[in-house]
Amino acid sequence: MGERIDMDSQLPPEAQQAPSASLQEGESTSLYYDREPEDHLPGGSPDDLSAFPQAEAAFLSSQPLPQVPAHPPLHATHPLAPRPAPRRRFPVLAIVCITALIALTLGLLAVSVFAYATPQFGVSTATHPPARLAPTSRPPTKNQPKGGATPVPTMTPLPNTQPADWVPMPLPPGWTNANLSTGDALEAERTAMTFTDREMSLDYRAVGTRGQHGGTLTASVFILTTAARQRFQQNDVRVVDTVLFDAVERSQLLQAVVNGVPHLVQFQVQNQQQFAWVDVSFQLWQSRLDPQNAGQHLEGKNSDPATGQPRTHHMLVLLVRVPPGTQGANAPMGGTGWLVSNYALDAAAGALPMIVQPA
Repeated sequence: MGERIDMDSQLPPEAQQAPSASLQEGESTSLYYDREPEDHLPGGSPDDLSAFPQAEAAFLSSQPLPQVPAHPPLHATHPLAPRPAPRRRFPVLAIVCITALIALTLGLLAVSVFAYATPQFGVSTATHPPARLAPTSRPPTKNQPKGGATPVPTMTPLPNTQPADWVPMPLPPGWTNANLSTGDALEAERTAMTFTDREMSLDYRAVGTRGQHGGTLTASVFILTTAARQRFQQNDVRVVDTVLFDAVERSQLLQAVVNGVPHLVQFQVQNQQQFAWVDVSFQLWQSRLDPQNAGQHLEGKNSDPATGQPRTHHMLVLLVRVPPGTQGANAPMGGTGWLVSNYALDAAAGALPMIVQPA
């Protein structure tokens, strides 16, 4: 082989400087150009192209590769800044569904609470015990028997148990002129009512002894004036003899005042004393031995033989005024201002107990 031809000397001057100039001006080589690996070369140094004269001529005669502008790396100015996370948008449909579900749950809860908070009530008779009704907004179905028969009533109105009004309206003539009030009138009626209950109620188990009557036979004495107590011992059938005592013992009598109502009827001032008349209407409930069946008792209200209906009795009570608070700590009726001076049972119509002195 001949001498190696220096091809560089034969190239024009601008071609000789172009490759070196392109490597010095650019910051980096082409990104699309890679050199072959060293072990694929047939011999010599990696940069020795003498073995491939055609390739060497082709390489040297080619134009320089265009320079690819270098781009700065992403986030070059802030290399450590974190990348913002993408926003997650909550679907509108999911929000609507959740809201509707909550509203439906609250509605069902409210209906359940109000349905159980308003139970139904009714009044039933003793033969028809009250049924337990399930709470519902619809009225209960009526109990209609088959065959067109009249339905059996399951509810009956309660009887009128409102007691009679004791408040005297109007007050008797002269009452307010004597500086007495409605409260004084009520206390007079209360005293007369208490006397009637004590005088007319009897219990064979509490009557004292045959020689010394006591118990229910003398229960009304505490409310009498001093003079009225003396008249009681002389005139009242409870103590003048043993007729009533023996009858109560023999019949095992229990007698109680029921449905008593006092009514202030008259007022009078005499000898600087104030007197008030009170009419107490009442009935008597009795229990006694049955004379036809030994060991058995007859019970019920005392009846009028003519009508067979419960008999209404009248106790007319004459009261005398005693200044309130002047009878000491243990005064009868609490010392509210009235004591019994006289009385009469079932007197003739219009007849009133007379004023007796000393009252």
